[in-house]
Amino acid sequence: MSRPGDPPSLDAVVLAGGRSTRLEGQDKATLLLEGARLVDRAVAAARAAGARRCVVVGPDSLEPGVAVVQERPPFGGPVAGLGAGLAALGPSEQCSTAVLVLACDLADPVAAVGALTAVWVAGVTEAGAHLVDETGRPQWLAGIYRRSALDAALAELGDPAGRSARRLLSGLALRPVEAPASATADIDTWEDLSIARRRRARGGTDE
Repeated sequence: MSRPGDPPSLDAVVLAGGRSTRLEGQDKATLLLEGARLVDRAVAAARAAGARRCVVVGPDSLEPGVAVVQERPPFGGPVAGLGAGLAALGPSEQCSTAVLVLACDLADPVAAVGALTAVWVAGVTEAGAHLVDETGRPQWLAGIYRRSALDAALAELGDPAGRSARRLLSGLALRPVEAPASATADIDTWEDLSIARRRRARGGTDE
């Protein structure tokens, strides 16, 4: 249980192992927004939030300045990636009590992390908290989760390859966190990237 006012005790897993099929194979983690790669923006947001350790799940070629691991099999999906990231962080007893999970394609990871940590510091009794978009759709890959809850859910799930984040996490008692559209926007297409660039050029305001 997080107590009101406590700074979050966090590690972080940044998921950057997708195929980027809607970008014609261009690795979305390497797309530039405001002069920085998406993966580097996500890592920076995690570090700014106080993450003690950060692991990127994706190809070694990313070289994001933190540890990098590859899920097995490669392109095995976000749950396989999360499992690989947690394993790379080390045994739970040697890690922080909570894990910040971020998809690398968030257009504004600072806003996403800010919304999550504000709720966490205010006090969360559930197994974790995740963002929801304007339509109420859960954004599982923008969340803070108790490490013990993630470990238990992964153990119960079994083979993580090809499994969805919803399948892994929807059975946990979680706190949904409403956030501005800019905090939940992700970049899956070239149009998404154009929208994000226009939004950032206007100072981060929504369209």
